[in-house]
Amino acid sequence: MGRRSNRRNGAAVATGIAYFFACALTIKLTRFEGGVAFMWIANGLLTARLTTLMPRNWAAPLATCFIASVLATTMFGFGAALAVPLGVVNVGESALGAALLHRYVGRHSGLESHQWLIIFVLATGIAAPAAGAIVAGASISALSDHSFVAATLQWYNGHALGTLAFMPIFMLIMRGDAWRLIRRMRRAKLIELATLIGLVTLVTVATFSQTRFPLLFLPLLPIVLATFRGGALSTAASIVIVAIVGAILTVRGYGPLALMDGSIGERMQFFQLYLACAMLTVLPANAELQRRSELFRQLRDSEARYRLVTDSSTDIILNVDRNGRLRFVSSSVHQLAGQRAETLIGRPLTELVHPDDADRAMATLRSVLDDPTAVSVNEYRGRTAAGDIRWFESQSRAVIDDEGNVTGLVSAVREVTRRRQHEQRLAEAALTDPLTGLVNRRGIEHELTRLLAGTDGGCVALFDLDHFKRVNDTYGHFAGDEVLRRFAVVARSSLRDQDLIGRLGGEEFAVLLPDATIEQARLVCDRLRQAIADARTKVGDAQIGVTVSGGVVTYLRNEALEDVLHAADVALYRAKHAGRDQLALAA
Repeated sequence: MGRRSNRRNGAAVATGIAYFFACALTIKLTRFEGGVAFMWIANGLLTARLTTLMPRNWAAPLATCFIASVLATTMFGFGAALAVPLGVVNVGESALGAALLHRYVGRHSGLESHQWLIIFVLATGIAAPAAGAIVAGASISALSDHSFVAATLQWYNGHALGTLAFMPIFMLIMRGDAWRLIRRMRRAKLIELATLIGLVTLVTVATFSQTRFPLLFLPLLPIVLATFRGGALSTAASIVIVAIVGAILTVRGYGPLALMDGSIGERMQFFQLYLACAMLTVLPANAELQRRSELFRQLRDSEARYRLVTDSSTDIILNVDRNGRLRFVSSSVHQLAGQRAETLIGRPLTELVHPDDADRAMATLRSVLDDPTAVSVNEYRGRTAAGDIRWFESQSRAVIDDEGNVTGLVSAVREVTRRRQHEQRLAEAALTDPLTGLVNRRGIEHELTRLLAGTDGGCVALFDLDHFKRVNDTYGHFAGDEVLRRFAVVARSSLRDQDLIGRLGGEEFAVLLPDATIEQARLVCDRLRQAIADARTKVGDAQIGVTVSGGVVTYLRNEALEDVLHAADVALYRAKHAGRDQLALAA
């Protein structure tokens, strides 16, 4: 604790000494006709120092700077009579400005923040010097022959300008930011920084050392260049250079301001206005540039993470613009589709999609653009570089810019061919009889419902194996299963291409004959009946033969499914009772 306290006291003493020299310098160089100094840089130094400390540690630097102010005012300024009250005002201004900054932006904010810049101007450029100017003006007018208004205005202008101009560079130095910035710079950047500061110095000297031309605009050009290229350090240093060089040469009667008719005090007041305009031009620009630099850094980091994720992912990541052209394709497209990502940039999205699904892909793009908050999930077929057709699932959502405009979409695409095949197998299994491979009752009813709703008419036949129980009882259920399988094979070969046969259950089967007349249906079904009668199923040493009976019925569009099947069942019943191995037509 003792060592830390000694360091704090040593730093406070150093601050006081620097404050004294800053006071003495500005009083000697910028004070005219016995009035207030036209530029007061000491408060910029003290305020900058206070912003690096917690408020509980402010007492020591405030005390040493108060003493320094009293000494400087006594030795070079208004004298001992005003030294104490003006010393109180000086350190009070700095304490107020630092307190406002600490309260509203914190101790660790800097030149890159727009919020800090606004509070900085309001606190140290308006509030604190205005409060100090009123008290100082009253004190000076009371103890000297200067008017209250003139003293107040000069105090405010000099203190506000000095703090705004010099505090940024003092902050960078005291916080160690200046050294960190320099240490991180590469040699080429250091050379550029030195060149920019040298250019600002050269142009400022050239502008303010001549009295023939009104070239006040000229230093702004290298200052803006230094702001854009050099960052916060270059910006702060440029302002200080213009303030020091311009003030010294203007005081000596040089520079564009020498062309003005008026006293040296009036010229310095105009110079204050000029410097304030320059600062309020470049400081916001620097803050915006620093903010964008941070955004670009975050964007680079985000891009690096995004690249790592997309390159490592088995999914294909796509960015598509509003017109459906590819802006980014992850490298995983080569693994999944056999294509190189760089060759796809700028090409239409539809080139990755099967032609039959291209319209659906563009419809997805339009739906995402129309509803940016939704996530669209769709499946498409895609053709690989080898010509294979695979199924892919895409999850897509809109990309929105800072102004809320939709600029395109981003999609995560994964191959789902195996899942699709599995789902297809499950769907087929739900409609397929596992023993014979024919469609089951559900499949027959589904297809017949479709035919009843969409065709003008046709026929339906129901078949039942005659005395099938005897086959099971005589040869066993294994043989019975073989007979059913044999029936399925023979029946398929006996029907037309457009006909559909299915197993309703047990030994009962149904045949759908779309667009067939009753006579055509009778011929087809009789051919099937005869083929079954002629076929034999070999099971071990046995040759098993069976016959079938059938009932045939016509159907019309929009007829009820239950009515059609019932009529066919009635016809089948008549065929069985008429002696079996025959067909019966519904009445």
